[in-house]
Amino acid sequence: MSINITALGSGSRGNAFVFGCKGLNIMVDAGFSRKELLRRMEIAGIKPESIQAVLVTHEHDDHVKGIKVFCDTMNIPVCLSAGTANYLKQKQKLPARFKIFSPGDSFLLCGFNIKTFPVMHDAVEPVGFVISNGESKIGMATDLGIVSRNVVEAMTGCNTIVWESNYDLEMLKNSNRTYNLKRRILSASGHLNNRDAAEALAKLVTAETRSVILAHVSRECNTYSIAAQECARIIGLMGRNDIKIHVAIQDEPLIIQENTPIREYNPDLLAWANCDVS
Repeated sequence: MSINITALGSGSRGNAFVFGCKGLNIMVDAGFSRKELLRRMEIAGIKPESIQAVLVTHEHDDHVKGIKVFCDTMNIPVCLSAGTANYLKQKQKLPARFKIFSPGDSFLLCGFNIKTFPVMHDAVEPVGFVISNGESKIGMATDLGIVSRNVVEAMTGCNTIVWESNYDLEMLKNSNRTYNLKRRILSASGHLNNRDAAEALAKLVTAETRSVILAHVSRECNTYSIAAQECARIIGLMGRNDIKIHVAIQDEPLIIQENTPIREYNPDLLAWANCDVS
């Protein structure tokens, strides 16, 4: 069976994704308050008790804001790297039930095969994930400054790629952000801009790839349309107009299932999810 994907929200104000199959769901990150997570799950039709575990990419607040309260209240275990766990423990944000892994480890989790891989980001021990069930394979990397060889190797052959396209270079340069913040974002341990993210897809997209979900799009230094159009340009040059392009937005859930129809793109709408701009 295919894996259903729900982006509860993605951006600098909070990130959380749910992956489900046969009524069992796992969540990646919990960057909203417990109340907000429950609200978004209700909108998406996801029962909180269906969440079997939470995977954590890294310790930044927009990825773990609600993790302790949500997981402890629901008695849900979390899986995270040792460095991330130690950091959350020091901040008294580590849930009661947790499983430690080392970046690069693979393990079974609630019927899913999970492969972890390290990424370059200004966090303690950040990782990406490849989630598969024998039929569908999803690669996910939402916070990284460069695309290293191990990222490409880990995400090769995925049916769906959840991929950061954080900022437009000119919009960042012309923004009112401080010099130090701009430097951090532009660094090898910062975030991917639209062009670098799109060009990296030329290495990640294979014959098996059917969809790309752009994530962590900046609201101040990017637009959903610019990110999607740059991605579509590269995919078009590859002759892969069969690949669906989706954009995970900040303010509402995006539900992606097999044969999800493409919503006509309207540039006047802020809250849009699926687009066909090739």
